[in-house]
Amino acid sequence: MSRTLGKNSIASVLNTSLTKWMKLTQITSAQLTEIARLVEEKESLLKRVSEINKALQDMPVEGRGRGWALMTMERISGRAGRHPGKLKAAVLEALAAASPEGLTVKQLSAKLGVKTNNLYSWFYTTGKKIEHLEKTVDGRYIYTPAETRKIDQHADSGG
Repeated sequence: MSRTLGKNSIASVLNTSLTKWMKLTQITSAQLTEIARLVEEKESLLKRVSEINKALQDMPVEGRGRGWALMTMERISGRAGRHPGKLKAAVLEALAAASPEGLTVKQLSAKLGVKTNNLYSWFYTTGKKIEHLEKTVDGRYIYTPAETRKIDQHADSGG
């Protein structure tokens, strides 16, 4: 055979695929050549998919630096329900750092790596109990932390 494949590649294909249909002693040289060609093609395609995934990861998103999409899509670590208040802290921190226009649930979901439906549920239950957390007419959420309110009040009073 002119093609060279690792012994492990051919063995794994033969062990997993062919033993279901035929015995190894019944494989013809033409079938073995075809198997080798298919395995080589599969490995080539997997390598290409890996290259495409890397190129996608390295693409800048909305003018931010490389890898920004991966950084923002990381999930909040820890198992669900294991650390009470962790989602609350993450949501309020993200909203406090956001622009004055606030963020949509979808934007928060992407930023925190939390499922959108989980955030909708959180806002409906826990979020509605939090002071100074407001929902705008266009569906954005705005949070004004206590420190910011104190500074604004001090500036308004002329202090």
